[in-house]
Amino acid sequence: MSFGSTMKKTILLLCACAMGYSAVAQTNDDAETRLVKNEISSNILDLVIAGSLNVTYERMLNNNISLAGSATFFDTYGYYDAGYLESTNAFSFRASANFYVSKRRQFEGLYFYPLLKVRTGEVTSDYDVFIYDDQGNFTQTNRRNYDVGGFSAGVGLGNKWVIQDKFTVSVFGEVARNLGGNLDRQNADLGNVEPRFGINFGYRF
Repeated sequence: MSFGSTMKKTILLLCACAMGYSAVAQTNDDAETRLVKNEISSNILDLVIAGSLNVTYERMLNNNISLAGSATFFDTYGYYDAGYLESTNAFSFRASANFYVSKRRQFEGLYFYPLLKVRTGEVTSDYDVFIYDDQGNFTQTNRRNYDVGGFSAGVGLGNKWVIQDKFTVSVFGEVARNLGGNLDRQNADLGNVEPRFGINFGYRF
């Protein structure tokens, strides 16, 4: 076997090894990219029912766990007085950790989450607020605004569909317990448990 033929085979073997290494590295990079993603979405149900503007950012981590932060402008307490709102300057921020239960799909399907929420601001309705007084009587006040500020913690459950690895649709429901704030009956008798639902449309990048 000639020296030139041996050199050609050696060069071809090195090229094949280099191409194989590059393909493996690219595959690993692609897998890592799939594991670390971002998503931005908005709760359309809030907008339709209460006129609230919501923006949610979700950061995908490993093991089908993600962290999310959600800001809501012109917020309400649950959907209390949603059909009778005159104005609202309330703002809320919710932080959650999402746990996706699927073993075959990444960051889609059924998920559950604990949440913490802080809210500040007032809501003004188009009718006088009714409250329970100290004697337990349901009476009408001479004001139309009430404070919705406070801090709460709760849990939620949802399901997410991913379309073409880019677009998402989520349906969820949650309940939070008020842990601080003026939500007692002298304010507006809102109650200390706040239910919430959502239909989020999102984009992953």
